[in-house]
Amino acid sequence: MTSRILGLTALLSLLPGAIGVASAELSSPPKAVLELFTSQGCPFSPGADRLVSELAERGDVITLNYHVDYWDYAGWKDTFGSAANAELQRDYASLWDTRKLYTPQLIVAGTTDVLGSDEPGAVEAIEASSMTRQIDLTRNGDTLRIVVPEQGGARPSIIWLVTYIEQDTVTIQAGDNAGKTLSYDHIVTNRTQLAALGAGMGARLALNIERVLPEPGTGVAVLVQEDVGGMPGPITGGNTYER
Repeated sequence: MTSRILGLTALLSLLPGAIGVASAELSSPPKAVLELFTSQGCPFSPGADRLVSELAERGDVITLNYHVDYWDYAGWKDTFGSAANAELQRDYASLWDTRKLYTPQLIVAGTTDVLGSDEPGAVEAIEASSMTRQIDLTRNGDTLRIVVPEQGGARPSIIWLVTYIEQDTVTIQAGDNAGKTLSYDHIVTNRTQLAALGAGMGARLALNIERVLPEPGTGVAVLVQEDVGGMPGPITGGNTYER
């Protein structure tokens, strides 16, 4: 599901102790990361796509749209669809001991799922969320430096790099959404493990921007997510950088 490390990343160090805080894209941790599992072939997804774009305007959430491929049988192949995205969704379902796999599914902070078009449910889940892990991103020339301060009591976690297209519009030519022109934001293109953190640990990492984001109109989200037996647990921190 994920590419492993380090062709596009350079790991500087894992931190055994306290570190200084650099300037960040987000000055304080967002309340939640919103992961929408969606498909161009699903007749119920367009409303959820619009809702998540509207929720992004709050300014205190990170939104990521994971297009899955299991609707491709229905007459239209999702132009952003990925088996890796569907596998991530299955990993959540496995951790939560459910066989339920559907679109549009909105997962809030890696802990709560709601129907992607359920605005009251989404807002309630956001307001109940609190991500306390600071992630600082600073660009210096072609290098994006990532600093995750140590945090006492933090559980073993993974630092993920999620690349995305900021915005795109697609005219659907077949399937249940045929004839519709749909706009999408923060379309996930890859999810890569950068580092594994032991309990309470921090990290310093560096990325070559030109290799990670070769084109304008793209961005990265850096997430800290608890590792629950190899499955995706609560997301405790996040930050973004866009070209």
